[in-house]
Amino acid sequence: MLANLPRARELASAEGLNALICVLPVNVYYLSDYESDWLFDLPWAACVILPVREDIPATLVVHDVELTNLAQKPSWMPNLRVYQAAVNGRSMPHYAIAEDVALEPDERRTLELMEATRRTAADGLVQGVAQALAELGLGKARAGFDDLRFLNACRSQLPGLEGRDILDLMIRIRMVKTQAETALMQEAARRNALALKAAIAAARPGVLWEEVRRAYQVAAVRQDCAPFCMYVGAGRRSMGLQARHDYSIERDGQLCFDAMLTYQRYFGDVQRTCILGRPSRQLERYWNAVASAAEECYEMMRPGMDTGLLRKRAIELVRKAGAPGFRHAFVHGLGLEHLEMPRARGQFGTFRLEEGMIVNMDLEICEIGFGGVYLEDTVRIGQDGPEYFYDPPREAIRLEC
Repeated sequence: MLANLPRARELASAEGLNALICVLPVNVYYLSDYESDWLFDLPWAACVILPVREDIPATLVVHDVELTNLAQKPSWMPNLRVYQAAVNGRSMPHYAIAEDVALEPDERRTLELMEATRRTAADGLVQGVAQALAELGLGKARAGFDDLRFLNACRSQLPGLEGRDILDLMIRIRMVKTQAETALMQEAARRNALALKAAIAAARPGVLWEEVRRAYQVAAVRQDCAPFCMYVGAGRRSMGLQARHDYSIERDGQLCFDAMLTYQRYFGDVQRTCILGRPSRQLERYWNAVASAAEECYEMMRPGMDTGLLRKRAIELVRKAGAPGFRHAFVHGLGLEHLEMPRARGQFGTFRLEEGMIVNMDLEICEIGFGGVYLEDTVRIGQDGPEYFYDPPREAIRLEC
């Protein structure tokens, strides 16, 4: 199971909620273990109802097209309900059944799910969720919704339903990872390291940066991962966001990589800096400043540490070591989203580390006219210190021309 259910129920109860009701794909997947491309393709494709009370069954509501998927990989949730598609106001089951054919095991299981959900099948997700809440005794509950538009839609059928926004609460719940999540993220990091290695191997003077990016993407796909992005670039383009990638790599400069992919929807995220040929004194100074700050700040990561203090210390160290314009020191959670951390009025905030959190700290020098220096790792917060997910060396990677 992916979800940290005790933490979810504890934090929801502390907020005075009777249930968590989620329609955003990352939260549906997290709470139910139900995963499909359909879920991540359409808005409001499915909904999870997680009551705070354990004697009220957790409920998953999906489109009935998903019954073939759930027959092969069921959710842990005991209560499954479906809704049907409506065309020109008329709903219909998704699947017909062939006559006079011996069904295979997965097909028999799909048929069983069709029969089990037929009585409660609804016309659309909102109706299905409203009916489920009423039958669970939650029609007038105080529930948390990760999409307030869905709350308003449900209120049209359940006017007594109370609701509040739990977008930030769901992030806080997900920040402490379960053993199953940790294993997935360790594997995502392993595969990301291999994809990054392929990108670095493709880099040499005269090669277009877009070819290096493509090498990363191809290596990710070959490992059954989805490439998310690979920032940043080479030379003076090795910082910030660049729209153009059709330029040649030159000797005696830096290559900066911020490589991200997903494995089973979980992120791998790492940054490294390579030095191609003979670096300038400024590049050596900047790299040494960032590397020494990373060594100290990552080792400070313990339960109870405030990430604001880590940021302050990193800035102090890098500036003192000779990079006076340094400002990008940033700790963030990682998981089903690239940036899993509390948000306040659209701005990211600091937070205290807890055992079991998986976090990254980005250390980035970004100077127009110079380029960048990037270093970032993923660690799990343990009682005895950080547990690193990446094997690539945490020193500058020096490439032969």
